Amino acid sequence: MGAYQGAPETPTWFAPTPGRDTLPRPAVRWHTATLGEARFAGGSGATLSYFFEARRHRISGPRAGVLEVDVRRSLFAATEERALVVRQIFSGRPVTRIERPWAPGLDVRAAVTVLRFDPDGRLSFTWLAGPERRTVSERVSVPSVAAPG
Repeated sequence: MGAYQGAPETPTWFAPTPGRDTLPRPAVRWHTATLGEARFAGGSGATLSYFFEARRHRISGPRAGVLEVDVRRSLFAATEERALVVRQIFSGRPVTRIERPWAPGLDVRAAVTVLRFDPDGRLSFTWLAGPERRTVSERVSVPSVAAPG
């Protein structure tokens, strides 16, 4: 038993995470008429997302900790250890990594209180800094592809 996308006769199965035989029922969100995200809840607030593009019949690999999606440029922002990382949806290649002195005792998901991709290609986010959990707001430029090298 599992979750899939596509026709029942020729399904593309979403692979369960290591240590699981099946995935729980996903929350499905349509970001556009053709770009969907199946998000599976895990333990401790963790999530695992698969993106699928209906027009071109593409499906991404599993993407952990997705917080926000830029549908125009096919990017997503996710938490990875103590960083906020922006990756390409289907290739998974990183395009930028943001590390800040997040408030002690908070993981990145809890420290980032507002996050959005702006139409001009920037990422706007508000986060909690230092032991006093001071609010800091920033806008950073995000490339569409990783810099060579």
